[in-house]
Amino acid sequence: MTDLQQNAVLLGEGTRRTASDIGLLVLRLAAGAIFIAHGWGDASQDGGAGANIVNYRDAGIPLAELSAWFGAYMQLIGGGLLVLGVLTPVAAAGLAVVMAGALVFVHPGEPLVMAPDGSGAGFALAMFAISLCLLGTGAGRLSVDHVLLPRLARRG
Repeated sequence: MTDLQQNAVLLGEGTRRTASDIGLLVLRLAAGAIFIAHGWGDASQDGGAGANIVNYRDAGIPLAELSAWFGAYMQLIGGGLLVLGVLTPVAAAGLAVVMAGALVFVHPGEPLVMAPDGSGAGFALAMFAISLCLLGTGAGRLSVDHVLLPRLARRG
């Protein structure tokens, strides 16, 4: 038996589950705060998210007029939903779309590590991966989703 397997046995199922829930909470809080900060920056600038339309168009992002607003408010609202653990899979799916767009249209061919000119795909890749993780796992037990979803399922 490996050390990892021995530790898993020693911790017990309840402790491992609690540790996973705490890990998901930390992940949601960190990612949510980052998404909120980025979304707020876009939404609160002069001209709102519409000020980014030219940048989106120049990057070749389809439907730039819609995408600029979607990107800003998906990050702002989706980040808030992650922090609270509300509609986590839905928010994570939307955020994954935003980050996939960033990887495909803004950061193609850039190095993972940030270059002196500020380019680099690592941040967008990490946020994409976090979004996919939360899409797959859900929010965990330390979330509004965990409290509300079982109740809604019982009503339906």
